[in-house]
Amino acid sequence: MLLTELPKVTDTLLLSNVLHISFTSKPEGIYVARSYSPDSFQLINRKYNQHFNLSGITVYHNKSKGYQPLKLFFQSNSLTNIIVDCPKSFHRDFDLNKIQKSSLIIEPVEIINPDQKIAEKALKSLSNEQLTLLDLDGTFEIELGGKFYYTILDMDDGNYIAVTRGGKIYWLNHDSDERAQLLAKNPSDFFLVYKGDKADLQNLLDG
Repeated sequence: MLLTELPKVTDTLLLSNVLHISFTSKPEGIYVARSYSPDSFQLINRKYNQHFNLSGITVYHNKSKGYQPLKLFFQSNSLTNIIVDCPKSFHRDFDLNKIQKSSLIIEPVEIINPDQKIAEKALKSLSNEQLTLLDLDGTFEIELGGKFYYTILDMDDGNYIAVTRGGKIYWLNHDSDERAQLLAKNPSDFFLVYKGDKADLQNLLDG
């Protein structure tokens, strides 16, 4: 039902596994934690990073003998929260074999990305125009050899350009024996070679 209308939900379902389920109090509901392989995690951060509330799903309530609406929260297109009263008795109160769908209402939710904030702080010497040439909306942290890098450009081949907290720019290349290769000692130096064209940058890196 949902999977045909929200195909990205199908994709993320196949890319993850349920890690554990717990109960929340504010708001009251059920929290679903999911686990991902490193490759799946990078793919989801690159292509499936939409967050939204979904309304329009009702489930039969055994005590009231009628259908009650549920509010579902999706993080990175994965079901993360089911907002419902008395979550601990959810499996007894509702008949999950009786689910109805009306008009789906998707309410986008903006989530502050802490990794993006770290990257932006490291890139503070850049102009606003230069920042727009980077992929900061999808920034996420990568750990290599005990060091942390924050992606600033997705090279669309599984490799990234990333910045450290200290402002050094690296090429993270999964095809190389040296996974993290220093490109520039500071963001300004990086923009001496990167002019906003990834293809030109890739040619330079390959050369």
